[in-house]
Amino acid sequence: MFRRLILSLTLLAPLAFAASAGAQDFDRVAAVVNDEAISLHDVIARVRLSLVSANIPDNVDNRRRVVPQVVRKMIDERLQMQEANRLKISITAGDIDTGIGMIEQQNRMPKGTLIANLTRQGIEATTIREQIRADLTWMRLMTRAIQPQIRVGEEEITDRFEIMRARQGQPESLLAEIYLPVDSAAAEDEAKRLGEGLIEQLRAGTPFAVLARQFSRAPTAANGGTMGWMNETSLDEEVATIAAKLTKGQVSPLTRTSSGFHIIALIDQRVAGQFVDPEASTVTYSRMVLPMPQGPGAPPRPQLLAQAAKVSAGAKTCAEFDTNAHRIGALKVERIGPSALSSLNAETRQILMAVAVNQITQPNLTTDGIQVMMVCSRDDATKVAGLTRDQVRRTIEDERMDMLSRRYLRDLRRQAFIDVRL
Repeated sequence: MFRRLILSLTLLAPLAFAASAGAQDFDRVAAVVNDEAISLHDVIARVRLSLVSANIPDNVDNRRRVVPQVVRKMIDERLQMQEANRLKISITAGDIDTGIGMIEQQNRMPKGTLIANLTRQGIEATTIREQIRADLTWMRLMTRAIQPQIRVGEEEITDRFEIMRARQGQPESLLAEIYLPVDSAAAEDEAKRLGEGLIEQLRAGTPFAVLARQFSRAPTAANGGTMGWMNETSLDEEVATIAAKLTKGQVSPLTRTSSGFHIIALIDQRVAGQFVDPEASTVTYSRMVLPMPQGPGAPPRPQLLAQAAKVSAGAKTCAEFDTNAHRIGALKVERIGPSALSSLNAETRQILMAVAVNQITQPNLTTDGIQVMMVCSRDDATKVAGLTRDQVRRTIEDERMDMLSRRYLRDLRRQAFIDVRL
């Protein structure tokens, strides 16, 4: 998780989010974390950022759903920043600029467009910069305070190899998750409402990875919820039960587990011991972007997505797909690749891995409209038991880092004075 950039209550009354809210309302204290305040203005700004980033309509119902998770994340970030200050760890403006550049590169955005796009949608530049500052600060803190403590012995690596060898020939699934923890009666209702809203957004075409990155509380959120290749024995029993009911490309309903709510996506399947190496595999695909009408008279999202699926259907090759796209007046038609799967952002990678060559993806929403793609070709580099000892070592290190980071943050919460005033 820490090898890549992480972008990884009482409900507010609708009036508090109204554009006409006065300065006094915005200056209200939403929460106190130890001796530092989080203002209502900051909460509102972060809620808007979460909705815009996930392509979720900015309305009262959706704000109600996301507020509890947003406030919890902001409290965690404040605790992380306070701990970093105690350890004299800081992030410069240049570090944040570099982080923004990485996000733009990962999402194939021209340099300088991330902040500009968000500003056009009413998001203050300071809001995204402060979120990136918090993420980078925590990464640096973990690198300095936790990573030196992690030691992976040769015997551990050998044991992991033995486990992998025993699994060869067994089916494995590439899974992704959205996890909403429940630690109180109040959190039960909040998490359920949010989860139901996320299911609605998935049905409306929002990519799974976008929602996972914004709202999942699992460590996998930083990577769009991707859990990696798992077999039945390596999964939590409850998650394994959910995954067993899915076929490739399916997403589970919102499911209550012992610790919270889960939504599981089955991206791909394979036989253990023979696998596609994402670092070496490449894909070429066609992409069209259709307009997304806005305003009171615009058709509902499900209708627009159904129309997009209909107009893109029938193409058997990428050449036919491109011709259809031009014929119907798509805003954008482009052929991309060959590109390494590892170079694509998590959302695009998940979508393309779930379809075969000459198969059209389900329409999904992006910042520039309704996107439909077709895989033109795929060059899968297949290995048999191809992991090296260094790769296994890094995997174990990452797993341990995730576990220790969760424990570290949990201890910070337990020791803190937290007063939510919304």
